[in-house]
Amino acid sequence: MSSRYISLALGGLIAAFSLPQAALAQSVPAKQQAATGELAEVTVTAQRYTSSLQTTPIAISAFTEESLQQQQITNVLEAAAQIPGVLMTSTTGATSGARIFMRGVGDENTAILFDPAVGVYIDNVYQPRINGQFFDFFDIDRLEVLRGPQGTLYGRNTNGGAIKIVTKSPSFEPTASGDIAYGTYNQADARIYLSGPLIGDKLAGSVSGVSRRRDGWTMDPNYDRPMNNKDQLGLRAKLLYKPNDDFSAELSYQFIKDRSDAGLGSPIQLFGAPSATFSDPKAVPGRDLFQSELSGTQFNRASIDGASLNLSYRANSNITVNSITGWGFQRVDLATPFTLTSGGGIVGTSYKFTDSFFSEEANVTAKYDRFKGVAGVFYFSETGHQWDGAPYTSLTANDIRKRKTDAQAVFAEGTFYITENVGLTGGLRYTSEKADFTQWYFNQLARTPAPQNANTTFSATTPKAGIDWQVLPNMMLYASYTKGFKSGGYNAVNPSTNVGGPPGTVAGPTAYFPEKVTSYEAGMKFTSPDRHLRVNLAIFQADYDGLQLPVFFPGTASSYTYNATGATVRGLEIEPTWQVTDSFQIYGMGSFEDDKYTKPFACSIYNTSIVADCSDRHLKAVIPTKTSLGFNFSPKLNIKGSLHLDVDWQHNSRYFNNVSNTLPIIATPSEDLFNASLRWDSEDGHWRVALEGKNISDNRYALESLQLANPAVPGITVYPNDPATFDVRVRFNF
Repeated sequence: MSSRYISLALGGLIAAFSLPQAALAQSVPAKQQAATGELAEVTVTAQRYTSSLQTTPIAISAFTEESLQQQQITNVLEAAAQIPGVLMTSTTGATSGARIFMRGVGDENTAILFDPAVGVYIDNVYQPRINGQFFDFFDIDRLEVLRGPQGTLYGRNTNGGAIKIVTKSPSFEPTASGDIAYGTYNQADARIYLSGPLIGDKLAGSVSGVSRRRDGWTMDPNYDRPMNNKDQLGLRAKLLYKPNDDFSAELSYQFIKDRSDAGLGSPIQLFGAPSATFSDPKAVPGRDLFQSELSGTQFNRASIDGASLNLSYRANSNITVNSITGWGFQRVDLATPFTLTSGGGIVGTSYKFTDSFFSEEANVTAKYDRFKGVAGVFYFSETGHQWDGAPYTSLTANDIRKRKTDAQAVFAEGTFYITENVGLTGGLRYTSEKADFTQWYFNQLARTPAPQNANTTFSATTPKAGIDWQVLPNMMLYASYTKGFKSGGYNAVNPSTNVGGPPGTVAGPTAYFPEKVTSYEAGMKFTSPDRHLRVNLAIFQADYDGLQLPVFFPGTASSYTYNATGATVRGLEIEPTWQVTDSFQIYGMGSFEDDKYTKPFACSIYNTSIVADCSDRHLKAVIPTKTSLGFNFSPKLNIKGSLHLDVDWQHNSRYFNNVSNTLPIIATPSEDLFNASLRWDSEDGHWRVALEGKNISDNRYALESLQLANPAVPGITVYPNDPATFDVRVRFNF
């Protein structure tokens, strides 16, 4: 175990044992169960003010700190298995990137050109790039996942939904917690959280850190060494200034460093080979997915900084004024091989980019007997530079791209209760975004002696209307109509690309336009009178117009983003929890989705140069059936402390990883996974020891697939799921 793990672990232990005894006496166990076995109340801030999950009329999954620990969830990626209607994986080739799809829309491009359809917010600040969004910290207080467009409440481009990561505010009581873990593949984790007063009862601070290392489980047969190793480090520091009950200022800074291997897949079809079945043992369907000959140049160096300042002033008992300021900067250097050529060479990509953003939001929340609402303004500015070049291209000089985005929005949403139990909701948002794009292709100077620039402004007005009815004290029904908007942008297109124009046509930046959605949703939130059973249900239909999809230029091997068509996604989502006894709980979720394109659109057919109508295909990354079922059991034993057994089963039906749905090897098959943990908690709640296992049946399959962008002679690489892993984790909490 390296010195940095030891430092984090020992630092936390020393801090814990050095706390004043008075503070130790005031600490509480990590898990509190009511003697009656009632389900605990879950509070959320989904609508910009604190409310109960069961009285919030939107489809939302919420995880508390304790439920995250119980289900072995350390980051957003691991939480995805327990959220209906959501697909989350790492992106192909970049382990720090987040591939997030929700209700039929998403994005998996880690560079600077494309915005996510699902907005990720850390302490209310929108995160524009998908890099680093899966990174875990030890100070997550709550995770909220809102499904469907949220434009009248949140910052930007939340067309498919919003993921809110709420971290702990510094405490005015000294606290310390942390854990260390060691497991298979030389997994070595250390996490720490420290918090306490700095200046009396006015200023408090906190610091958290996490270090993760692990050997890869993909073997390189050429050099007999593991690949896909993990090496990550993260730090977050916070200050909370609270001079009185009416004002608070919380300043946060975080830093993430990722030096893990680039995501390396297993080639199952060679680039340039016209058939999916041939005799080469290095690349055939059915091969060992944890073997890869992609041992060429690869690296993944990501450094991500971020800061936020949240100000809140309670003007009176009804009105609160808030300011949310965000800043971020990241640099990513990536080189990753994608596939092998039929001659034994390696095809890959390499680039580096820097990206910085600034955001400011000011809003006012109001809460009266019959009215509650929020109104605000939002500003966002982002600038990114990207350089493409060696070692996987033949360019004599790096090609450069620059993207700048300036966005402004004004929004409002309010609910008026026409009776004590019936509320009517209305909301409106106006968005204006200017996209400015410049590209330099230095090996095309004869065709483009100067940089190519393009810019345009996209704008939209998106409304929301809804009704909620508290039928009984323990049951609410709701329905809503919402429109959403995801901005357009520009594709970088090499000037030499044949875009179907007259001979001699010089290609250049190509615009794609906004993606719009009209969403209809109805739901029920029910809690049994004895508070032992909770069932949340939602049905929805999302109609997309101008769906942004990757397609090929006709007759070429170049792909770009195109407003391909319209589409409809319908679904049912259910989340039940049953506290059978005070020591036995069953929980689960399910989503059942159906999708179809509503207009013709052209896409490349696999293994041909034909471009045909693909409107009879399924949408990419829509999981028709996704279910999970788990339980936690705490047997009554005559021992010091308590034992807890947590087991869950996860099932996904087959879904497609490319637009044309071609070949079974491009799809992720229907699979089942099992996870389990056995833990012991001390009587005072200060200590926990757990044996944790994920994918304990060691089910192995292709989680993602990549078809190289060539309609005639593609190469296909698959990226497997994680194999069975086990670890022992020791946690302290004071």
